[in-house]
Amino acid sequence: MAGNSGSGGGTSSGSGGQTSAAGSSAGTAAQAGAAGSASGGASAGTSTGGTGSGGAAGAGGGAGGAGGASFWGPNGPKKQWSCPAGPFPAQSMGASTNICVGFTYNYGYNEGPTWIASQNAFFFSNFIQGSDEGGDIIKYTLGGACEVWLHEVGCNGLGVSPSGNLLGACHGPRAVMEYDVTTKQGRVVASMANNKMLDSPNDLIAHSNGTIYFSNTTYELGNRPKGLDTGLVRIDPMGVTSLIEAGGLNGVALSPDETKLYVVGKGVWSLDAMGAPLQKMGGAPGGDGIAVDCAGNVTNNGTNSAYGGPDGKTLIVVGGGTSAKTIAMTVPGLP
Repeated sequence: MAGNSGSGGGTSSGSGGQTSAAGSSAGTAAQAGAAGSASGGASAGTSTGGTGSGGAAGAGGGAGGAGGASFWGPNGPKKQWSCPAGPFPAQSMGASTNICVGFTYNYGYNEGPTWIASQNAFFFSNFIQGSDEGGDIIKYTLGGACEVWLHEVGCNGLGVSPSGNLLGACHGPRAVMEYDVTTKQGRVVASMANNKMLDSPNDLIAHSNGTIYFSNTTYELGNRPKGLDTGLVRIDPMGVTSLIEAGGLNGVALSPDETKLYVVGKGVWSLDAMGAPLQKMGGAPGGDGIAVDCAGNVTNNGTNSAYGGPDGKTLIVVGGGTSAKTIAMTVPGLP
């Protein structure tokens, strides 16, 4: 699941026996130039605040420690969605509705949905699996139609940024990107970690304090040279990017109270109050992308899924292929 987690009722599941401590979460890797065009006429540009400039590709750095408030805008990061108070009933699936019926996709693979409340819409990625070329962001307005929101940006997992915009794990520019939901302009949040280029960012999740966790993979690297290689990466609230742990992984998600980080194929980390990883535990979730409800249930559906709607009780499920549907749920969940 990719998005901005809200704290609230319920405790998370999936933790197991304690193992080794997490790697350092406060690296000092310098961020380098933006890679590639950001999208929709907007360039990657500098990532020290605001959106990137339009036109030619920007030459600015990645997340270069601009300071929490200025890094996420003049008012700093904000919690984008909060779970209601529990207790909650048992989670169950109700009516399922196919969406984007009759819509023509440009590519054959859907991934990485999230809900943006200010737009009353779900967003998800449509791209070529295993390729670094092409890739659209699709917008589905709840109860309405689907549209290509941005064309040929090359993103996978999407989420709600700490400033309320659209966050993308993007293999095209080899960067974590933020797209303004009004202007569609993009800026690079991070393009490097540990002084190495990112490869094929795959999925991400944002903490309410401004921290971002993402999986760096090589799935859509194509024939480009490797950089950091596979691993779990953290961008702290000041914009400093560091490797938590190397090795294979996939989707990432947070518990409702933001005290646990779930990583498919790798494990579960406990987090301190600032979102820094503490202990790594067992109980790694399986699947591709994962979703978490307000009772702390971790599930995988399709290639990825996310909760949304005004009450958080609509689950969008995308993939395999270009399938996309919404399901009515009894327990709300995180976007």
